[in-house]
Amino acid sequence: MNLCMNGTIESGIEILRARVEHNMVVKGGNEFCTEWHLADLGNKKFVWLGNITDMEAMGAMLNTPEEVQWDKDNGAVYKVYSMAEMTG
Repeated sequence: MNLCMNGTIESGIEILRARVEHNMVVKGGNEFCTEWHLADLGNKKFVWLGNITDMEAMGAMLNTPEEVQWDKDNGAVYKVYSMAEMTG
C-alpha cells in the first residue's frame, strides 16, 4: 500500500464504501488501484489504504468537480498521505 486517506464521513462508512466501489468500477479506478482496504474507526472516522500505480490518475479522479461535490454533500473530510515500505 502506498496511499493512505484518513478522515471522517458524515453520511457513514457504508456510503463511502459504495462510492469507492463505484469509483473503482465505473470511473476506472481499478486501472491504477490494484488493491484497497477501507477501515471503519467508529464515530464516522475512517482510514482508506490503496496501492496506486498512477498517482496522477488518482489525483485527477479525486479532484473532478463531481467528486469534490460528492465530498461536500456527504461530509467527507480527509487528508491524503503517501507511504513507502520500511525495510530493515
